[in-house]
Amino acid sequence: MTQRIIPLLIFITVAAWLPHAVLAHRSGCHTLHTCPSDSNTYVCGDLGYPCDGSTSINDVSLSAIHVPLLVEKAFTDTFGRKPSESESAYWKKRFRAEKDSVHKIRRTMAWHRMNGSFGPPKAESAKADLVANMNAMFRSVYDGRDPLLSEHQYWISRIQDKPSEPALIGAMTYHKHHGIQH
Repeated sequence: MTQRIIPLLIFITVAAWLPHAVLAHRSGCHTLHTCPSDSNTYVCGDLGYPCDGSTSINDVSLSAIHVPLLVEKAFTDTFGRKPSESESAYWKKRFRAEKDSVHKIRRTMAWHRMNGSFGPPKAESAKADLVANMNAMFRSVYDGRDPLLSEHQYWISRIQDKPSEPALIGAMTYHKHHGIQH
């Protein structure tokens, strides 16, 4: 009798264990989050890669990568914090423009980390600040009036030759006093 029970118990144990072993496969798709999680620890696609079961970054088409998720995840992994809005915009633009692989953007971020830089060069960050403050500068010159769309676009275009707040305000004041319309 015990000769039959032992093989039966072994069979039941293997039969109960086998589906879990098959479902909990070890694959690069779990590293990239391109397949559903076996243990509900992530959502498929949450790193920016398509949910297509790819097992290597080299198998993923660049056009299929969701850049915002990918870049922000790489930034967080590299710098240990979430990027600011200007940092996020800078790295997304940089990935699309010149870094045609995940490996390159990570290497570039690591270089910036080692050299104490988090992203956008100071000039690019200063330009973003000028754009953000454009309406307030305009209101300060034009007696509290908001700029028209054409005026706003004109003054944004002038940042190239008037790269500081005092220079822009000076130019706005000149235009106001001379009745120059945009």
